[in-house]
Amino acid sequence: MSVKLRPAVRALGLTMTFAVAAGAQEQACEINEGRPNQVARALLAVQVASGTQNPAEAAKQLTSAVKLLTDNGERMDNQPGRNFVLGKALVLWSMQPNVSLVTTRGSLGYATMPEGQVDLAAAIDSAFKVVETASPECVSETSRWRGQKPFVDLVNSALEALSSSPDSAEIQANRAILLNPYSPYGYVILAQVLQRKGRDSEAFPLYRKGVEVASQDTTYNDIKLQGLMYLANLNADSAEMVSDSAAKRAYITAANDAFTQILAEAGQGEMTSLARAGLCRVAIVTGDTAGLRVTYKEPLANPAAFSYTDIMNAGVCLARAEMTTEARALFRAAYDQNPWHRDALSNLAITLIQADRHVEALPYTGRLLQVDPNSEDNLQLAVLAYAGMVKKYREARTGPSRTQQTKGARPTAPKLSAAVSDSLFRIEKAYTDSAVATSERKDKLAYAVTLSQFEVEDEKAFVAGLVRNQGTESKPITVTVQFLDKAGNVIQTQQAELGVVAAGETSRFNVTAIPGTGIAAFK
Repeated sequence: MSVKLRPAVRALGLTMTFAVAAGAQEQACEINEGRPNQVARALLAVQVASGTQNPAEAAKQLTSAVKLLTDNGERMDNQPGRNFVLGKALVLWSMQPNVSLVTTRGSLGYATMPEGQVDLAAAIDSAFKVVETASPECVSETSRWRGQKPFVDLVNSALEALSSSPDSAEIQANRAILLNPYSPYGYVILAQVLQRKGRDSEAFPLYRKGVEVASQDTTYNDIKLQGLMYLANLNADSAEMVSDSAAKRAYITAANDAFTQILAEAGQGEMTSLARAGLCRVAIVTGDTAGLRVTYKEPLANPAAFSYTDIMNAGVCLARAEMTTEARALFRAAYDQNPWHRDALSNLAITLIQADRHVEALPYTGRLLQVDPNSEDNLQLAVLAYAGMVKKYREARTGPSRTQQTKGARPTAPKLSAAVSDSLFRIEKAYTDSAVATSERKDKLAYAVTLSQFEVEDEKAFVAGLVRNQGTESKPITVTVQFLDKAGNVIQTQQAELGVVAAGETSRFNVTAIPGTGIAAFK
């Protein structure tokens, strides 16, 4: 199975103090928060509110601060200082229990239009923009305040709604950007939303903006690489779909640059593997197989130094590029690392069958049926291996078929003794019987299983897929999964009760292993 990119933003992992987006030398932020008197008193109230654990006391102090700063606030001298303190007060308000980001002005202490509504995200942004415009060096400070819990909540809300409610995700992501334009998360999430809505032209600049913002601070390296990955894949997708040659070249160049940047910066790991797979896509579009030999030079030269996943991804890429000799070598290396994993078994068997090496393929198809006996694809693969053996022994007995002989040449049968010919016929018949029996077994499967996911993380394993009831009656179905180590030993057995599944219907299943050690495959 191919490796899939995990969610682009792990917002729950954010800390309450965000990284400073600064250049090589951070300049001091010098905003006077001590004048006029109302600003100084409001600052003291904000400090008291931030230090107390009593929500009622915090609300009292913040109400006082906002009232002091908004009672004829626009007429005050020192607008940068006033807005700096106001922005802090509003951020602290947004972190109080039972305070939503859209609320009434009076509940926060605004001196004017108390019945009106205020959007805290917009109000915080407006206040800090005054500071940032007057003193750009203060962005390092305002970005810390902008990135507090309300921003994290908006990012998480957008992520949670990404699949189920794209419209809601778009709203939340836009508000996250409004609240904190100095963080890359909002841009990357909004780009994902727009991409899912088919608005690719709008997603491109947002991905680029996310990468640009993330590049300003090494703390954001993970989201930077993920943004680059999404940008690269979107370009690769576009290159595969567009017909205009100039546009195709532009997309290919952009995809290649992004994938190459990831390779240069990611080090070893999943991102590197995915970047190589992306460069594979680009090479296939352009027909650059020589470039693939460069991309996969290290795995081809020393596959044992790479993980099973890295080797499999490399093999799949080279197989798609019709570099079957190299692909087969990588699949064999993957099999050596994990000889009971169905992906290694099936891919190795397929490439051997394609090369007419059916004798070598048979053991792998046999093991495939051991680990996955209800797979129609695996049964068909075994049929093909048996059919290849039938052809091999038939030709040994009767000579090449007409289609295989030189044009105009008369068919010639090999000169064999009766005993040898009879022996070859018996072997041919045995493989014919096996092919027929396996084909019938495939056609008569009571339940067909299609696997969609197998993941192992921190010694935990998860299997998911679909079961189709191919019978004529509704029946209860139980899926039993045995988790294996690399030697094929059963570590533990888990079951999923699917209840009654109607005839012809499909039911989804998932099975999770109890944390253990050494899980490498399953059957």
